[in-house]
Amino acid sequence: MELKNDVTDLRDVSDVVVECSAAHSARRKQTGRRSFKFEIGKLATSEKVLDKMEESRSFADFCWSSFSHHCLCDWGVVSQEDEEANDQALKTGGPLFSSYTHPVEPWNICILTEADRSETAMGLPEEFDRQG
Repeated sequence: MELKNDVTDLRDVSDVVVECSAAHSARRKQTGRRSFKFEIGKLATSEKVLDKMEESRSFADFCWSSFSHHCLCDWGVVSQEDEEANDQALKTGGPLFSSYTHPVEPWNICILTEADRSETAMGLPEEFDRQG
């Protein structure tokens, strides 16, 4: 489960994660919601996703909402096998994969956290090699 694109095609958006994490912490204090369930490491996104986020605020909101769900172990629209693999990976280590579909727009996003939790990447479904 690796991105097909070369790592140079990913943009580091870790600074945005700091802002997202701060906003999440503030919401958690207000709502009593739980914190992220695992370390995310450096956050990167493919050029295609970042370009689309810059073009559409709605798409950006969808991506950040999906990211929050991923960090709370809501794996989105994945197979039972992927869901079980994710749940096991939380206990024993391993990559965490999630996939989300927008309820109205024709948008899909995939998120992968590396097994060593050093990086989390967002990309379009076609950018992920699900055989790897």
